Amino acid sequence: LDLNHSALMGLLGRSKKKDTQDAKSPAKHDLESGEFTGAVAGHGDIGEAAEPIEAPQAEMTPGDDAQGEGEGDVVKTSANKRKVRLRMPKLFGNAEENPEDMKEPMERMRWWELTFSIRGFENVTVETLKLFWTVSLGSDNPKKHRNRVRLQTRFSSIFTLEKGKVFTADNPIVMYERKTFALCYKELEKHVVKVDMWRVSCWTFNEYYGVKKQKLSQIANRDPNMELRILRKLSRKQMADKKKAKSVADVALYRCTVNLEEIFDFDLFCENWTLDLSRANPEHKQMKEERKRLTFTVPRDRRTLPGHRGYLGLGAASQTVEWNQQDGRFFWPSCGKFVFRGTRTHLQNSYFIVSVLTGQPPAFLANNATVAKIEKHAPAPHRVLGRCLLNLTSVLDMSVFQGKVKRFTPDHDRYIVGDINGNVKCILRSKGMKEPELDFRTNRPEQLKTATTVSHLNRYERYLVVRVKKCEGLPVADFDTGSSDPYLRCTWDNMVMLSPIVKQSLRPVFNQSFYFPVRVVFPEMRMGSKAEKKYQDSILKYELTSKGHIQIQVWDDDVTSADCLGGCQVTLGDILNVRATQKRTLLGALRAEKRDEDDENELEEKQEKHNQWYEEPRSVRVYDGSKTALGQSALANKDAALIHFEAYFYPDWAETLRFEDEVQEADTESVWAKKGEEWNSRNLQKAEDYALPFPDSIGAKKPKEENMMQTADSLRRFPCIGLHPLTRVETPLMAFVSPIIIPEEWSFPAKLLEWVHCLSFEISQRQARMGLIPQDGWKDPEYVLARRKGAPQDHSVLLCSLLLGCKEDAYVVKGTVYSKDPIATIEKSDQLIEHTWVMTREKGWVTFWEPCSRQIFHLPNRYDPRKVKRRKTDQVAVKEEKEEEEQDEDAELERQQWEGEAEDSRVHLEDMESLPTVGRMPKPKTRSDKAKKKDEEPGRERLKRELIEQREGLPIAPKRKMLQEEQLVTWLPYDSIEVVFNDKNTWANRQNHHPACISYDLDDAEENPENPAWERFLSSEDEQKLHFQAICPNVSVQPELKPSIIDELQEDLRTEMMQNLQLYRGKKGMDTMFDHNEELMQQLRIFLDLHELWRQIDPDSPTAQRVLSEYNALPRDMPRDQMTDQQKFHRFVGDILKLRIWNRHGSPFFDSRKDYVKEQEHHWRTLEKLHAEFQKKEDSFPIKRGKKFKGFPVHFCTSDQESIRQYLMQIKQYKQIIDTDEEDVFYTIECKIIGRLGGILSVWLYVGIQEPQREADFLEEQ
Repeated sequence: LDLNHSALMGLLGRSKKKDTQDAKSPAKHDLESGEFTGAVAGHGDIGEAAEPIEAPQAEMTPGDDAQGEGEGDVVKTSANKRKVRLRMPKLFGNAEENPEDMKEPMERMRWWELTFSIRGFENVTVETLKLFWTVSLGSDNPKKHRNRVRLQTRFSSIFTLEKGKVFTADNPIVMYERKTFALCYKELEKHVVKVDMWRVSCWTFNEYYGVKKQKLSQIANRDPNMELRILRKLSRKQMADKKKAKSVADVALYRCTVNLEEIFDFDLFCENWTLDLSRANPEHKQMKEERKRLTFTVPRDRRTLPGHRGYLGLGAASQTVEWNQQDGRFFWPSCGKFVFRGTRTHLQNSYFIVSVLTGQPPAFLANNATVAKIEKHAPAPHRVLGRCLLNLTSVLDMSVFQGKVKRFTPDHDRYIVGDINGNVKCILRSKGMKEPELDFRTNRPEQLKTATTVSHLNRYERYLVVRVKKCEGLPVADFDTGSSDPYLRCTWDNMVMLSPIVKQSLRPVFNQSFYFPVRVVFPEMRMGSKAEKKYQDSILKYELTSKGHIQIQVWDDDVTSADCLGGCQVTLGDILNVRATQKRTLLGALRAEKRDEDDENELEEKQEKHNQWYEEPRSVRVYDGSKTALGQSALANKDAALIHFEAYFYPDWAETLRFEDEVQEADTESVWAKKGEEWNSRNLQKAEDYALPFPDSIGAKKPKEENMMQTADSLRRFPCIGLHPLTRVETPLMAFVSPIIIPEEWSFPAKLLEWVHCLSFEISQRQARMGLIPQDGWKDPEYVLARRKGAPQDHSVLLCSLLLGCKEDAYVVKGTVYSKDPIATIEKSDQLIEHTWVMTREKGWVTFWEPCSRQIFHLPNRYDPRKVKRRKTDQVAVKEEKEEEEQDEDAELERQQWEGEAEDSRVHLEDMESLPTVGRMPKPKTRSDKAKKKDEEPGRERLKRELIEQREGLPIAPKRKMLQEEQLVTWLPYDSIEVVFNDKNTWANRQNHHPACISYDLDDAEENPENPAWERFLSSEDEQKLHFQAICPNVSVQPELKPSIIDELQEDLRTEMMQNLQLYRGKKGMDTMFDHNEELMQQLRIFLDLHELWRQIDPDSPTAQRVLSEYNALPRDMPRDQMTDQQKFHRFVGDILKLRIWNRHGSPFFDSRKDYVKEQEHHWRTLEKLHAEFQKKEDSFPIKRGKKFKGFPVHFCTSDQESIRQYLMQIKQYKQIIDTDEEDVFYTIECKIIGRLGGILSVWLYVGIQEPQREADFLEEQ
C-alpha cells in the first residue's frame, strides 16, 4: 500500500470538495512539515497537482482555455487565483511531489491542441457522388481501449462531384479550430482521427460510403498537410469475407491539414546581451558617455503580445536589468527568466521587445547590487533611448538574436541607435510540469513546419497577405520522372513560410495563403492610432523599409539538397502604390452567393454571414501578380515559368501612405553600371603600368574581356558588380554579403570551416570551361543554404557572412590559382582559373580560409592594427587634420614659388623614353667612394643592378620585409589576388599580384590617396550618396535534421551501396557475400568517429605540435608490441590520420581565444579515448577465420546516392576491391551521417573486404 500516494489523493479530494463550497476564502493547514501549494483558476479548476488523473475531458472551445494559457507567469501570481496550502506531517514524505511525476514519462498526462481543415478532395469512382464529410476523434478500438477524448463530431456541407473530378477549396474548410484535450504519449497510439464519407440520398437513409483512420501518434510526427485514401466502407458480411476484405477499393482522395501540437511551458532565459552603438548617429559620443540598462517585455502566451491592449487579463511580463558597469562596455550577462505557455507554433508566432534605457544614475544606486535588486522599475532618472523588436521564430532552433535598436524620432539620421544581440535559451516543459523531465529520453512528437493557419493569428495585428494560386511551365528537376515536386518558400521581415508539397507536377495549384504579421516596435504606432497617421511619412516608412522586400520562390522537394525552380520579388511600393481598392477578407476574395436555390450542385458553398474577425470584408489595395515571370532557376526550361499570386495588407494602411522609392530602379542600374565602367578604366591603366617593369607576370594581364572566348589565362579581372538573383539587375558585390548570427559552439574556426566545407560543390559548365566566374555566378547566403550546394564563390560568401556574424574582420577574396591544384575542376593541368577564398585580420595577422580544401593559412605582420584602431576611433578628426595640413602645405608652396618658375609635373614610367636628351645623360652626384666602386664594375652589370634597384622600389614590387625568414610564407596555394570585399566596400589590389608579398592595410587610401596600396570601389563621398541594400539582410539558418530522418538516409545509402555492389559483380557472374556482424560494425563506427572528430581538430594547436614532435621521435622500425598506448596513439595520428602542420609561424587563434584552446584540448582527449576503445580489439578483430581485412573510409559532402556512386567508381581502391577475382570474399559496408546546421550533412562511407590469407601474408607479418 502506497501510504504517501493514498493520503495525498485523499487530502486533495477533501480539499476540492471544501473549496467548491467556499471559493472565496483560501484554506490553510499549518502543520510542522511539508507544504503543498495548488493554484485554483478563476473558472473553478483545481491546480495541475490537484487534478484527478483519470478525469474525463469535456470539449473545450477556443475561449475555454483562455485562463489556462495565461498561467505560468513570471513576476506575480494572477489576482483571480486562490492559493490552497496543505501542510502534511513528515510521516507521508514530501507533500509537494506531483502525482504525475511518479508515473512513467510516456504515461504522464499532456495537453494538446488540434486544428483540422479540409483543403480538397477527388472522386476516384466511376459515378457522380453527392456527399458530405464527418470528422471525429476517439479510440481506435473502443471495446479494448477506453475513449479518453470527447470532442463532438463535425459535419461539412454537401458537395456534388462528378467522376474523376477534383475539388480544391478556395479557403480551407475548418472542422476543428484550436480544440484542446489531455492525453498521454502512450495513448496517442490508441486514439485516431476518423474521417467518414457519407453519400446523400433523397429518398432513403444516407449511405455510409467510405472511411479512413489516422493515428494521433502519426499525425503528431508527420507533415500536417496530408493526403488520405478514403477506403470503401464494407458491411459486416463483406468484412467477414476475407477476399473482399483484402481488396478494398478507394473511393476518394482526401486532402486536409491537421495541426496537432502539445502545449508547453517554455522557460526563456535571456543571457549575454550586448549593445553596439551606431557611429553614424550624430549623438554617438553623448550616448557612449551615458550608462545603459535594458527592459525585456516578453509575452506570457499567444494573447499577451507586447504593445497590445485587447487582452483583459495579465499583460506581457516585463523585467528591467541593472545598469551596465563603468568599463566602456554595454554588456549584461543575465537578464532574467520568463515563461511562455502555448504550442510551438504559438511561441514561433510571438515576439518580445527590448527597450534600452539611458541616463546618469547616482553611483550609490547604480553600483549597489542590493539596491539594484529592490528597484525593479528603474526609479533613477533615465529616458528610453530606443527599442528593438525580435521575433521568436527561431528560438527553438537558434539561441542567438540580433536586431536594430530604433528611436521614436522622425529624424532619419537619429532613427537607428545601434545593434543589440544576445542569447535566449529555451527549455520546454509539458503544461503543468514544474521542472524539466530529466527522465524523458526520447524525442517529443513534433510536426514539420508549414505556413501559419488563420486560427493561429491575432486579431489585433495587421497582416501582409500573400496568396499564391498556381504556377505554370516549371522546369524539370527529376529527369527520371520528367517532373518536379514543387513547394513555395515565401520570405519577408526575416520570417520564412513554406507551403505543402505538390507531387510530380509542372503546373501545381497551391491556393496557399501566407500571413506575415506587420509588427512595429513602438507602442505609440499600434494599429489605428493617431501617431500611425502622423508619422506615416517618416517613422512608419523607416520601419517598413527595414523589413525588406517580399520574396516568393518555388523549390523542388529533396531531403538532402534542393533545386530552385524560380523566384520573384515584390516591393512594398508595388502594393501601396496601387490606386484602386478591392474587397478582401483575410481568407481572400469574396465568394459570390448562388442565386439559383434549386440547383443541386453544391460545389460552392453559399456565402455565410461572417461571424469571425478574419471574415470581415475590407477595402484594400491589391497587387495583382498574375503571370509574373519566375527567374533565378539554373535548370534548363523550354517554357516560360509563370506564377499567379496577389498581395495586400489586411487591414490596409491609410490611403495617403505611398511608398515611393528614394532611387528608381532604372536609375540605380545606370549608377552601378557607370561606377563599374569607371572602375574598369582605372584597372586598365594600372595594368598598363604593371606591364612595363613586369611584362610576363600575372599582373600584366588585361582586366577586361575583348571577346567571349577569352579564358582566365589571358585575363586578370577586378570584379565589383554582380547580377541580382531575382531581378537580374546589376548589383554591387557588397550586397551579396550579410552577417549571419550562429550559436557560439559553432563559431570555433576549425568547426566553422568544416561545416561550410560539408556543403556540396557544384560549378556551372561555363565557369568550368572558361575558368572565369560569370557575372550571374554570385549567390546570396540564404540561397546557398536553401540549396545546400554551390560553387566555390558561394562557399566563400557564406563563410564570410558567418565570420562577420561572429564579429570577425572578414572579407571575400577573389584571386587566381593554377588548375593543377587538387581542388580544381578543370581538366587542363596548366590553366589559370579564378578562385575565391576568405580573409580575416586579427592583431597584425592575416588569415586565409580555404573552404574547398578545409585549410587555414596564417600570414604574420601583414598589417598595422594600430592604424585600424586609430581610424575607427577618431576617423573624423583625422580627416580634418589632414585637410588642414594639405592646406598649409599648398600655402607654403605658393609662397616659395619664384616669378616665372614653371610648376613641377609628374612623369610616369612610359614617358621617360620620350624625354629629349642632348649628348649623353649627365651622371648624378654621388660620393667619391661609391663612384670608384661603380667605375670598377662593367657597364652592363651596373645598368642591370640599377634597373633591379629601380624596379624593387616600385609600389608593385614585392615587399622586402615580407621576404624575410621570420615573415616569409611559401606554402600558399594562390597565385594572385585582385579584389577583396565585405558588406561595406570593395578594394582592389594595387601592389604586387602575389598574396604573400603584400601588406593588407585596406585604409591606406586615406593616407596616400594618389597611389594607394588598396584602391576603394566606393569613396567616402560615394558611401554617403550611393546606398545599397543587402539582397538578404537577415539570413535564417535552419536547424539540424532530425535523428529519425538521418537514420533513414543512413540506412537507404547503405542499402543502395550494397545493391550497387551486387549488381556490378553479378554482371561478371560472381556472387557477393556480406559480413555485417555487430562487433565488426561497432569497430567500424568507432573508426569513422575518429575520422569525423579529426576534421574538427586544428593542426596548428600546441597539442598538435607536441604530438607531431613525439611522432617524429618514434623509430620507424619499432614493433607495435613494444609500444606503449601513448606511442600507439601517436603512430595512429601520424600514419593513419596524416597529421601535418599547416603554418610554420604558428596561429594567432591560440593566443587570445581561451575557449578555442579548451575546445581543441577537449577534442584531443576525446580522440585519444576513442583510439583506446578502438585498440581494445586489435588482437581479436571480429572477422571470419582465415581471412584478412582491409578497407578504406571516404568522406562525402552530399548524401545523393547517384553522386556517391559516381565518385566511388573513380577511386582506385574501390575499383580494386570490387574487381577482385576471388570468390571466397566477404564485403562490409558501413555508413555514418552526421547532421549540421542548415540541414547540411557530413557523410562517411567505409568499404571493407575480407580476403583469404596467403603464405606471403604470414611471411610479411613475421
